[in-house]
Amino acid sequence: MRNEYDVVVEVPTLKGEYHSDRLVRERGYAVNLDGAWYFFSALEPAYAFGRAGRMSLQVGSWTIVDAVTEVRFDGLERGDVRTLYLLKDASLRDHDAERDHEVLRRFADGVRANSAHWHKPPAAAE
Repeated sequence: MRNEYDVVVEVPTLKGEYHSDRLVRERGYAVNLDGAWYFFSALEPAYAFGRAGRMSLQVGSWTIVDAVTEVRFDGLERGDVRTLYLLKDASLRDHDAERDHEVLRRFADGVRANSAHWHKPPAAAE
């Protein structure tokens, strides 16, 4: 698998979101499937992706961590530089069956047939 990031680094704290013409930084979650990193802006699709990926016979391990993805324009010669910042020692993978089902249920509730994006479901009525 090809890694889409120029740099992947573990950090003790994550930077905040930022948007400008030369820099875009977004917080979310990174999933690692056998050495390749994938970024998602919400926990639910990240978790579902990791769980589904691990069900493949080709994937021997997976993890999910709090992360920031950053795309920085670095001049005409180099172009965009993609960096993934991972929160050090912050694996979110949970083997608790009840929590596992709850996160996957929220994912399913946010899937829309007419959209490639995951839509956060409205908060449950109390």
